[in-house]
Amino acid sequence: MSCGIATAGPRVAVAPSAEPAESTTLTSTITAPPAHARRHALYVEAGGKGGLWGLGYDLRLARWVSVGVVASYTVLDGQRVGSVTPHVALYPIGGAHHRLFVDAGPNVIRMTTPSPVPEWDGTSETGVGLTASTGYEYRNRFLFRAYGMANAGPNGVTPWFGMSVGWVL
Repeated sequence: MSCGIATAGPRVAVAPSAEPAESTTLTSTITAPPAHARRHALYVEAGGKGGLWGLGYDLRLARWVSVGVVASYTVLDGQRVGSVTPHVALYPIGGAHHRLFVDAGPNVIRMTTPSPVPEWDGTSETGVGLTASTGYEYRNRFLFRAYGMANAGPNGVTPWFGMSVGWVL
């Protein structure tokens, strides 16, 4: 008894065969993975979750959900601001490449002002807030997002906007 091997897309099935060993054939098809199989995205943001700018990474867990993180570090007039924003995104409406997304997650910000004089140590403060956004996403090999968002923290809610461009791997 021999085994016949048949392929169907990315899966391989092995089934017993009653054919003699000399007539066993192997067939396979090599194809590029479908667009929805590209799960990783690397991107740069203008505005958005990182503040003025940010570097981001997303991992798509399913066609309708992904997790990601955006981080940034900015120096403004000597004040140093770093932020990290993990988020969960849902895609309630859309096709293969064009979609509406909704995401939310915590935003951790660290602000440090170094002292310009030896008599003062400077200041540091860390805060945690909530970020939620919704907008348009185009995802194929190239990633583009444009969205509106709100940042909520101890001092209230701030409306904001963002745009992302990057690569889908």
